[in-house]
Amino acid sequence: MSDKSPSKFSPSGRAIMASSSIGALIMLQGVMLLPAHAASTVKTGQRVLMIEMTPALCSIQPTRARMRQCLEGYSLTVSGLDMGYGERCGVGSEPRLTPLQLKVVNRIMPDTTVRSQAWQRYGACSPLSAASYFRQITNYAGALKLPNELHTGNSYTVSKARFIRQMTRLNSGMSASGIDLICQAGNRRQSILTDIHVCYDGSDFGKCYQVVNNCGSKFIISGGK
Repeated sequence: MSDKSPSKFSPSGRAIMASSSIGALIMLQGVMLLPAHAASTVKTGQRVLMIEMTPALCSIQPTRARMRQCLEGYSLTVSGLDMGYGERCGVGSEPRLTPLQLKVVNRIMPDTTVRSQAWQRYGACSPLSAASYFRQITNYAGALKLPNELHTGNSYTVSKARFIRQMTRLNSGMSASGIDLICQAGNRRQSILTDIHVCYDGSDFGKCYQVVNNCGSKFIISGGK
């Protein structure tokens, strides 16, 4: 993997503004999409940004095929932000965003169901309004720098140690303990990266607790090719 300039969340081949879990992987139940469980936020103020490797999940989970990020070739998407206030406080509620903010959030969370469930599961538990919750997501994701290999459209086998070194080199203040990498088994039982969780203490990078970290020493970054 090269140490070139950081990537942004975007559909493959299109440059758009960056604004994509810890614990368990994405679960699909019919048309219901549940965000991955974030790492335990036992430390006051800890927040966990959950980033999905879209091509990998679109391939591994065929029921996602009609989701916008799969149809439009997104390389990365955000599935939610655990604010550390508990889960599932807003069942049935919908986030209310202005048309302008929705346009910005769409760039990193293009699926309506994903946005709704992120709010219901995590955002509604916090003291923030929907507008403030999604603004926090776009602020974190917009400042986060990611290796270019995550959005080239190609597939790579990479060393976990090297990948984490790249992440910490690109993001000042981030440590290896502040990243949780989550993988699923592909058709040939290879370990495929599906989620990256980045932990924060307030506005700074923090340490992740009770992580999954199940990718092994090497894993595949799937670009859909």
